[in-house]
Formats: sequence, C-alpha cells, structure tokens
Amino acid sequence: MPDITIRIGPRPGDLGAVLAMHGELYAREHGFDERFEAHVAHGLAAFAAALGEARDEPGTEPGRLWVAERGGEVVGTVALTDEGDGVAQLRWFLVAPAARGAGVGRKLLHALLDHARDQGFEHVKLWTVGSLESAARLYLDAGFRCTERNPVRQWGHRLEELRYDLELG
Repeated sequence: MPDITIRIGPRPGDLGAVLAMHGELYAREHGFDERFEAHVAHGLAAFAAALGEARDEPGTEPGRLWVAERGGEVVGTVALTDEGDGVAQLRWFLVAPAARGAGVGRKLLHALLDHARDQGFEHVKLWTVGSLESAARLYLDAGFRCTERNPVRQWGHRLEELRYDLELG
C-alpha cells in the first residue's frame, strides 16, 4: 500500500474532493442530510474566492488547505482560515475511513498548528459536533479547550454543537 503524503493545496479538484468527502462521509457515518453538504459548499466557495483575491495582493494569505493523499487519492483534509484580529479557524478536518488510525489526522492538525504559529496567529478556534469523539481527542491532545456547547437541530438531527479554542501566544 502506498505511503500517505501531505501537501499544501488547493490544486484543481481539491475543493471538490473536500466537499464530496464531507457530503458522503457525514451522510454515511452520521446520517447528515444535504443541508450539511450545502453548508460546507458555502464555506468552501468563500474560501476559494478569498484565495483568488489574494493572488492579486502579494503577501496576503486568507488561509491554507492541507491535503493527505495515498496513491493520488485524497484521504484527508484540513484548512485554516484567517478570521482577522489574530484569530484563525480550523475547518474541513476529515480523514477517510481507510486512512484512519495511521496518524494522518494528527499530522494534518500539527501541520495546521505549526503554520498558524509561523503566521503569528494568537488564537485558533473551531466548531464541531459532539458525536465526533476521535477528532475531539485530537483537539484536546493538541491543547484545545471546549469553550461552548449548544444544543441545535441541524442537518436532520438534534446535535450538540461544540466550540474549541486554543491560545497560541
């Protein structure tokens, strides 16, 4: 089996892969409906637009996407977006089932946090749901704290929406 490599994206097709993976895996593993995929698509469209605008302004980076691949197939993703005022947001963190347990998620998360520190961000936040226990363990191991819990009805389910925060300074 080929090794898993992590690269910086996006290349053509990467954002589509992020969207497809999220739509398919969250439907299969958590029963989320098409509104979840629309939510991801909305955020990815804004990210793509910001990346395009940044190309016209050298020295600016609105965010970064990391892609884990095995044999040319995307098996994991994570992104960092600049939310302003020294705050970054971790987004679109996902590892395909066939690649789980091999440390891919940890490598993606550490690449993101190293970059956030290098870029001078003071704080990283993320939003997730309570049923994603493996991801929560990675966040806590990296030093994040759960700072907010809200019961919500989203994507066809009653969920607990969680916010995690990490101070980098």
